[in-house]
Amino acid sequence: MAALPILRLYYQGPSVRLLQMDLHGLNFNYNGIQINGVFDLLTDEVVRDFQTENKLVSDGIVGPVTWSALLGKVIKIQNKLNSLYFNSGFPDGVFGPKTINAVKRFQSVNGLIMDGVVNPRTRQQLFNPNPKDNYIIRPSSKNLSALNPYVASLAKKFLGLCTANNLNVTIIVTFRSWNDQDALYAQGRTRTGAIVTDAEGGDSYHNWGLAFDCAPVVNGVVAWNATDKFNQMGNLGNKLD
Repeated sequence: MAALPILRLYYQGPSVRLLQMDLHGLNFNYNGIQINGVFDLLTDEVVRDFQTENKLVSDGIVGPVTWSALLGKVIKIQNKLNSLYFNSGFPDGVFGPKTINAVKRFQSVNGLIMDGVVNPRTRQQLFNPNPKDNYIIRPSSKNLSALNPYVASLAKKFLGLCTANNLNVTIIVTFRSWNDQDALYAQGRTRTGAIVTDAEGGDSYHNWGLAFDCAPVVNGVVAWNATDKFNQMGNLGNKLD
């Protein structure tokens, strides 16, 4: 493939369309990104998210480093599909029709939704179909034992700091099931309500036991509007190591 140009907000052309195709195929499509060859604000937002997730400079500029990371991920998928006899064609890093169809055939065989997008469930089945700990089927929990041991230790320290500072808090959720995460993701999109998350099942730290949510309690009731107490909790959280 010829050298790809540096892209940024408001650029247009076939290279922008290729960028959008790859982002969409890799499941960076939650904000309604359109494959139209126009580097609009939605595309800029998704590019920045891709850069952040891949520990790149999140500037919205698609230069050699971002292109390399993006095409590399698509090539990895194409190689894996080919190795499983789901022909995605030559691994060129372009998430085009042949790759989309290969993903759909893989999804069909594995009982997944056939959308041609490598979402978390497809990614899990493709690269780690028999995990030692199957997070996909675990139920939601409020128990600290559902967390990664290190994260659980941080949660205990945090709760201790809250108690020491006369702040009454309760755990809302530790591990969140992938199905529950999908339901949250659907809110404001395919279900009524406001959008509350951009993470599908498998894309949230909660779905891997790496995060916990808690809230202040006032007079025995969760005080969702107690901004001062949430700020205090945030300050205490920053003290964890």
